[in-house]
Amino acid sequence: MNDMVKKLIAMTALASSLALVGCVAATPERHHTFTTIAPVIPTPTSAADVKPAASGIVDTVWVEVYPGNTFKAKHGCHCTLPDSTEELFPTGTPVLLVTITMTGAWKPSQGNATRQDVTGTTLNGTKFDGRPERAVLDTVDGPAVAKAAGLPWLPSGLFHGEAVWTIPNKQPRAFAAAWYLPPGVDRLLLTVNVPAEGQPNRLVVPLPATAISATSADGE
Repeated sequence: MNDMVKKLIAMTALASSLALVGCVAATPERHHTFTTIAPVIPTPTSAADVKPAASGIVDTVWVEVYPGNTFKAKHGCHCTLPDSTEELFPTGTPVLLVTITMTGAWKPSQGNATRQDVTGTTLNGTKFDGRPERAVLDTVDGPAVAKAAGLPWLPSGLFHGEAVWTIPNKQPRAFAAAWYLPPGVDRLLLTVNVPAEGQPNRLVVPLPATAISATSADGE
């Protein structure tokens, strides 16, 4: 075999080797892929998930009532019934905190109105079912308890310093009230009187089991 033939054989072998290397290098590298699944985060219970104990509307103001915690009065009411000298609600009387919301409801006759007039709203006339006297607000401890809950005290607190009280449509505004609980009651007859509505909104509010238990003779 002469030198020329040897060179041709060597060049052919080298070319084959380079081609093989090129094929190997051209083979794509395989990567395993993983699908990341985000952990399920439970949806917290919000105020919107809580159902009102009572609700109703007269004209353009929707009212909802949410009875809250029952606490014991640190001070008596310093009030008596007619022809009696005994304090009606002494220190230690159970008191029910109630949250009340008002939401504006638009009607076609109002044109483009976006807010409703609730100036001078009161809770006068509120009673407990089966009791002749009006319900008595705990004006001593109640405001502090309401403040601790992040709520203004009564409608006047919600609109403090405002000459005209208005609420937006579809956006509730909340305030709190707290009434001394007489023994043996299970329903609050709430009167929300919005002068612009033309007549009071009267709602029957069932009391929570904790409030009923607190007013029982044996406390159970």
